[in-house]
Amino acid sequence: MASEGVLIWMFAGLVGLMLTGLPLAFVLGGLAILFTVLLWDPAALTITVLQIFDTMRSDSLMSIPLYVMMASVLQRSGIIESLYKAMELWFNRLPGGLAIGTVIICTIMAAMTGIVGAAVAAMGILALPSMLKRGYDQRLALGTICAGGTLGILIPP
Repeated sequence: MASEGVLIWMFAGLVGLMLTGLPLAFVLGGLAILFTVLLWDPAALTITVLQIFDTMRSDSLMSIPLYVMMASVLQRSGIIESLYKAMELWFNRLPGGLAIGTVIICTIMAAMTGIVGAAVAAMGILALPSMLKRGYDQRLALGTICAGGTLGILIPP
């Protein structure tokens, strides 16, 4: 089968399975297994399994749960609320000052971790409740956190 035909069948399968309401992870994994068995040798699945375990042992991905746990501890201890009170006093003259401070903190966190997902998840736990409490729109607060986390890519860890 030509590569264009495979692409069309994969896209049709992706759309069809997503319309069933299945979680995206299961849809993508199922399609990958199905097309591996259909187009390659079924023995190629062992390579896929080995690659998954090799990815799971990655040192950089190991830090994600630890940063999320750190964010949870900071949130429950009240340190973040104190930080946001200080940022509110510091940036209150600027329009959107709290959002600017959040972008700066998100960028620093993303640069420290080296992984955007860990920084966005941690700052979502930390910054979102404080920003919502201070009257920010939920969409603006989430966009600020995501934008600040992705800026960390530009700064080497």
